Amino acid sequence: MRAERTGNVAESTILGALQGRGYTLVQLPPRRELAEASQPSLFAETRPVIERYVVRQYPLGDSIYESPLFADFAVFGSARFGSGLIIESKWQQSGGSVDEKFPYLVENVRSVYPMPCVLVVDGGGHRPGSLKWLRRQVDGERLLAVFSLSEFVGWANRNL
Repeated sequence: MRAERTGNVAESTILGALQGRGYTLVQLPPRRELAEASQPSLFAETRPVIERYVVRQYPLGDSIYESPLFADFAVFGSARFGSGLIIESKWQQSGGSVDEKFPYLVENVRSVYPMPCVLVVDGGGHRPGSLKWLRRQVDGERLLAVFSLSEFVGWANRNL
C-alpha cells in the first residue's frame, strides 16, 4: 500500500508538470468498459475538441503476454510529438521488484506501444545495475529517454 501511495505522488508530479505546460486531463470510461470497446471506436466518439491533452491509464491493447495493457499517461497535441507520447512512471523507494519488471516494460515499448515513450524512474530503491541497463535500452525512436522525476520536469518544460 505504501509503494502505491508514493508512486501516486510521482504520478501527481508528472501530471502537474503537464498541466503546467497547458495540457488538460481527459478522463476515460472505467477500465472494464475500455476492455470491451475497441480503441478506434472508443476514441472516435470520445476524443475531446481540445488541442493539448493528457489521458491517464491510456489503453494500449494487449501486452506481449496478451493481457490488457495501459500506459500511465498518453500526451496529445505536442508539436514535437505529433502522434502522441507515452509517459511511464516507475517509483521504487525501497528494495523490491519494480526493477525486475524493466525488461517486460521495454519489450512492450518496442513491440506494442503505438507511439514513442519516455520513462520516469525514481525513488532510489532500484538496483544500480537495473537503471544502467534501462538507460542502455534507449533507442531514440520507441524509447526516447529514461529520466528521474526532476529530470523529467525539466525536460517537459523544454520539450512539451
